[in-house]
Amino acid sequence: MNRTKAREYAFILLFEYKFQPKEIQSILTDFIEEYNPDTQQAYIEKVVRGTVERIDEIDGIIDSVSNDWKVERISCVSIAVLRLAVFEIKFCEDIPSVVSINEAVALAKKYEGEEAAPFINGILGKISGE
Repeated sequence: MNRTKAREYAFILLFEYKFQPKEIQSILTDFIEEYNPDTQQAYIEKVVRGTVERIDEIDGIIDSVSNDWKVERISCVSIAVLRLAVFEIKFCEDIPSVVSINEAVALAKKYEGEEAAPFINGILGKISGE
């Protein structure tokens, strides 16, 4: 499994978390048992757990740059994409911001459609300072 696919799985897990916030450990365990992400397991666990642990901080960062679009108004797909990317940008020094942004835009296009891409790109561009 490559990093792009691992990022997609992490996004899916964070999307599930939105609906089952108290079940993150079982969501992760079930995923690992079913998909056996071998070389990417550490990355997936790191970003999912890290995002969940810092969710209030990450949501605050998103709120601070999203003008009239507070976290509560952002679609479930877009917020999962944004949370993952913000975690990578702010807390994963080994991942270049441009990679996190490009991958987030690709996920948004795939799961929400072309119209979500400019919104995701704009928010993450502000956050990364690019």
